[in-house]
Amino acid sequence: MTTSRLAMLLLVPVLATGCASTASATRPAEPATEAAAPEATSRAPSGYGFSEDDPIHVGGGVDGEHEYLQHLRGPQGQKVRYERRGSCCAFESEGSPFGAGMLDVYIVSYEGLEAPVMLYLNMYDRKDPRAPEGFRLD
Repeated sequence: MTTSRLAMLLLVPVLATGCASTASATRPAEPATEAAAPEATSRAPSGYGFSEDDPIHVGGGVDGEHEYLQHLRGPQGQKVRYERRGSCCAFESEGSPFGAGMLDVYIVSYEGLEAPVMLYLNMYDRKDPRAPEGFRLD
């Protein structure tokens, strides 16, 4: 990877943290970096949305992420609470103005959920987003 491409890749999460948050979200106290992203635990769910290997492709930038999360509900229609935890997992993307991007990691919970879960969202590329297991979209 060239130095200029690496510099642009590292700039992506810094730019993303400057965007406005919604009333449902809270902003992290420090800028998001790859090191700030939480580690997955062995008891975390696997599958669509729960890992960097199968993220939710929402597209639309930060606004697209927030729109998706505002429509995400628990299985009985419970409103979700979410917090952006950081960025991780560099990848190439034609949807990014830099040719590469990073996934955003959100901690998501709803009333009745045993423990919050981490969801991985791709704000650069849209691929018919759907609800991860244990959630629904309204």
